[in-house]
Amino acid sequence: MKKLALALVCLVSVAFFASCTPKGQPTISVLAEEGYATDGQNVILNTNIPFGFVLASSTETASELTKLYITVDSAKWAEIDLTGTSYTYRDTISFSLNREIIGTSVIKATVTDAKGQTASTSITLNIEKAPEVALVAKDFTWNRHGGNDATGLDEYGLEWKTNEKEIYAVITPKTGALLYRFEPAVWGNTITNAAKVALFSEATSITQFKEVSCTAANKDYDIVIGTVYNSEYHLIHVTHSKVSTFKGTDVTITGQSK
Repeated sequence: MKKLALALVCLVSVAFFASCTPKGQPTISVLAEEGYATDGQNVILNTNIPFGFVLASSTETASELTKLYITVDSAKWAEIDLTGTSYTYRDTISFSLNREIIGTSVIKATVTDAKGQTASTSITLNIEKAPEVALVAKDFTWNRHGGNDATGLDEYGLEWKTNEKEIYAVITPKTGALLYRFEPAVWGNTITNAAKVALFSEATSITQFKEVSCTAANKDYDIVIGTVYNSEYHLIHVTHSKVSTFKGTDVTITGQSK
């Protein structure tokens, strides 16, 4: 109701004064272009949000614009020296958890002119977390033919270059990757990305994974491992291996990841 009452006051003022802006002050308004933030808009964490402001000198004084100040939640965002009688400011902002902003955030802009007159406006944004989306599992196939390096492991930050005695595939993390071993129940119990990240935060990394046979013709498994590579978390369910022979061995490991 307060917002409605304010709007009516401005509407009545138009009839008598032609503007809600006090005489002699510059004008400033939120940039009204498609895709740009509007006052009261709901926005999602970790998304880029374009915003902007339109400035103009007072129609009565035509005094040049001198400075634009922008704050975000009272913290300085930008300070720009101006010349001329009009200016359009465009920028992009993104809110993340490490800024501890959940709820509302206010972007305020204030313009001054050569006569020391000022005018301000603001954009209030409602910051929301993105809704949790269920993880989707996808199939993977890792294959090592003879003495060649295995294929299919790169996206997980893994390497498979050797087989060792008793004869098991030796899978190790690439440089910059971390490897983990989990209990089998973890696969079915981890259904969102947040749960997956939390799982890794409580785990201890290992240096190699050596549990898949390179001699059994066909073998089923229920093994869960995981990697962190290039800031991506991968939960991996190893379910089957197949071995065929030629002059050497061809070993294929299959399963799913999410």
